Formats: sequence, C-alpha cells, structure tokens
Amino acid sequence: MKTNRVARRILGLPYNLSRSKKKVRFSIITPTESDNLPAELKNATRICLKQDFRKNAQNKRIYMKLTDAYPDYLLVS
Repeated sequence: MKTNRVARRILGLPYNLSRSKKKVRFSIITPTESDNLPAELKNATRICLKQDFRKNAQNKRIYMKLTDAYPDYLLVS
C-alpha cells in the first residue's frame, strides 16, 4: 500500500515533499501560468513548480522539468 503522498505523486497531483517538510509543495503547471520561466523550459508543454513556504527559504518558487519530481509517464500523457 502506498502512502497518500506517494499516490498523489504517481497520479500527477500536487503533493508535499515529506511529512517533516509540509511547507514544500510540488505541482504541475503549464508554462503560460508562470512569469519568471527559465529559457530551457519555455518550450515545454508542462513543467513542475516547487513552492517553498518556509520562512528561511531563499527561492520561494522554483521551476524545473516535470521528470525531476514526477514519474516519466506523466510527460507523455
């Protein structure tokens, strides 16, 4: 049996990084929803957004490839 966090990751839903880091959240967005997108991600159909709500975090919003935080098959579907 999978935990809720792992199941949400497999299904492509937003999820928290871990139980101890509940303020770090991953979600899938389209590039049109973002402002400060890196050049290598502008042509992607979907990207991953890592939001860090902790007080001492340097980068609050980090954009990365979808396969960095989600399974590879979500990129195709």
